[in-house]
Amino acid sequence: MKAAFLLLLMVLTITLTGCGQSPPPEPSVSRPSVEPVHLTDTNFQAEVLESEVPVLVDMWAPWCQPCITMRPTIRQLASELTGKVKVAELNIEENPFIKEKYSVDQYPMLLIFISGVEVNRIIGLKSKQELIDAIDVSIKKQL
Repeated sequence: MKAAFLLLLMVLTITLTGCGQSPPPEPSVSRPSVEPVHLTDTNFQAEVLESEVPVLVDMWAPWCQPCITMRPTIRQLASELTGKVKVAELNIEENPFIKEKYSVDQYPMLLIFISGVEVNRIIGLKSKQELIDAIDVSIKKQL
């Protein structure tokens, strides 16, 4: 009887206080992924030049390895800067008018537009932090 009482007491204690195991982790809440705006010769005016927020435009080519290497960074920026900066990408092979208009001849090339005006040009493979810094500097210059 004493053993049964101790067993019952132990079961109640474990039930009420747990058995030393951590509770299951809460499901992680992640932000929905936001893709960069897909630019074309046709929508460039509306999406970039008429934008109410600054725009970072990634001028890329499918054959450019540094451009492809930067794609995950561009996608991260699109998600992280939502509402503050529009992140967009333009395949220069498919959009020769914009390529010519902005003299895009080095890749990757990223252009920063504020109020429809190109305010900065970044050439070459850059880190996420370098791009964020360039955006910040460009915005501060316009204030």
